[in-house]
Amino acid sequence: MFFSQSLLLAWLAFVAFYLGWTCLTLLQNIQTARSTGLKYVVVPWYSYNQLVSLFMRRTFLRLLNKVLLQDSVASWRNLVTSIWPLRFRHAPFARLGTDTFLIVSPGGIVLNTADADVISQITSRGNDFPKPIRIYRAISIYGMNVVTSEGEEWRHQRRLTSPAFSEHNNQLVWRETIERTQAMLASLLGRDTSSKTVDHIADDVMNLSLEIIGNAALGQKVVWPNSAEDVEELETQHLKPGHTMTYSASLRYITKNMILMATAMSTLPLWLVKRMPFRRMKKLYEAYDNWKRYMQDMIAERKTDILSENSRSPNIDLIGQLVKGQVLHKANRRGQPGLTDAEVLGNLFVFIVAGHETSASSLHMTILLLALHPHIQKHLQQELFDILQGRNPSEWNYEQDLPYLTNSFLTAVWNEELRLVSPVLTIPKVVTNTPQEVIIEGKCTTLPPDMTIRLCVSAVQVNPKYWRHSVPSDPASPVFAHDNLDNDMEEFNPHRWMKSDSSPLPSLNWGTYRDESMPDTPRSSSLFTERCPRIHVPTKGSFIAFSDGQRSCLGKRFAQIEILAALAVIFSLYSVELAVDDWASDEQVKQMTQQKRENTWGKAASRARYNWQNKLTCAITVQMAASGHVPLRFVKRGEERFFDLN
Repeated sequence: MFFSQSLLLAWLAFVAFYLGWTCLTLLQNIQTARSTGLKYVVVPWYSYNQLVSLFMRRTFLRLLNKVLLQDSVASWRNLVTSIWPLRFRHAPFARLGTDTFLIVSPGGIVLNTADADVISQITSRGNDFPKPIRIYRAISIYGMNVVTSEGEEWRHQRRLTSPAFSEHNNQLVWRETIERTQAMLASLLGRDTSSKTVDHIADDVMNLSLEIIGNAALGQKVVWPNSAEDVEELETQHLKPGHTMTYSASLRYITKNMILMATAMSTLPLWLVKRMPFRRMKKLYEAYDNWKRYMQDMIAERKTDILSENSRSPNIDLIGQLVKGQVLHKANRRGQPGLTDAEVLGNLFVFIVAGHETSASSLHMTILLLALHPHIQKHLQQELFDILQGRNPSEWNYEQDLPYLTNSFLTAVWNEELRLVSPVLTIPKVVTNTPQEVIIEGKCTTLPPDMTIRLCVSAVQVNPKYWRHSVPSDPASPVFAHDNLDNDMEEFNPHRWMKSDSSPLPSLNWGTYRDESMPDTPRSSSLFTERCPRIHVPTKGSFIAFSDGQRSCLGKRFAQIEILAALAVIFSLYSVELAVDDWASDEQVKQMTQQKRENTWGKAASRARYNWQNKLTCAITVQMAASGHVPLRFVKRGEERFFDLN
């Protein structure tokens, strides 16, 4: 009895102490927030405390939302969640009447901004506002890398990894993307099929992106099964001695379980993960260990090949460039360390795993948006024909064709997709251990030391202050149904990226066309794009899908080439429509009147819009949840069923 009473008193004393400490730190943080002069919202817990946030969301907040009515978008019940920038985007800023506000909790203060000028100030002052490395610890499980480092270590990493993204590698990405995209289409549709419904295009483009990056990064052909029946056969055919999983199988398992693996490997010792009595954890460690040993073997082989006097390997893929830089750096710069093998592996892991998911998600979203907007798709296809002249993709030229694509409506389409669905919701920064001054809405504001900053990508990119916009013709049915319905910022409109005075594309007769201002010199595509830029350049800080400043994404050019080439292949050969199989068969569609076809397509469009509004989620990147897949129909050009509808 005495022991039980003592235990109860100890527990009550702990609870009282914790509540008192929480209230005291909250009051201190509120006082600090007031001193900045910025608007703020008080929340009961710190969103960057993952364990507390996860527990409170699943218990207290879920119960509270069932009991109480839906609250304002700027309510603490919404802003305490980590996903609010995806759900509400610019609406909380509009409701609070400011593009920069604070979220104050007992655990800390978070500055949230959708102000392009503030974002530009922060990204241009990397030393004053570094990346909070603790948040990225989960992706350093194979070794330190350019993403998980800061300060002098980051400069060292950046200096040694940047050369890997060379023009030689870009050309490899171009060729590989064209080849693998054609192979994907052939696999999906078959050789003799003019149209086919694809239920889960997200899975197909995910495999496509992994195949592209597998060869462009590693020179490694990644083998993917076309069906569940192929898995066992592939597992035995490509199993390397000393391994229990093939390279493809281990990489496939890692990518599908990335969140669990990163969390487990970064918080628990490896020996404990290896010995856990759970089947999934055992499989996780098996995949982790197999892929690591495959990569270590590749790094060792490349190093031997580069050091060999008889080597003729061009080593233009990422691993070849990184290892080559590692070897040459050690040979030519004694006393200055190059990348270690673990750092080479760590950087490759980030490039492959993070890079492929970002590209695949963006490709999926763009295809879906074009299917939802046939009139935009038709405009894109016409411009692709003007550029590529109906040539087979195998005849496309990197140096001639890519500059035109980057200056065309295709880039406007991709930019608009990135504006609406950025791969990341926020870009976190932190104030150094000394106060920093920033100009916010015309006033000099002092930010306290160690304050966390969130550059709200998904909010600033729909902020009407920085983008050409108009009132929607039908505000009841935008692509995204948020509170921001006084303009078309939530609608897919690639034309906003085209300069109003943009020049039309010239007649493209390769090798014969000339620049009138230089009559004796053939006009190159790069010269035309420099003199006649057609793509609108947004306000600095308002478009940060790949971040900005010195910490901008190292793989941006890689992703640009991959996405543009893949989209060009798909939409120069096929059209993509929303599938209506759930409401009508092919024969029934053929016999429908135009009105019935409009009604049938409208049902598919309503489902697609609903999923856009409700099924987007964010794990590593923003993507469509599995339950939100939208079936799509790929059809040969000229055989579309719904493109004639208004």
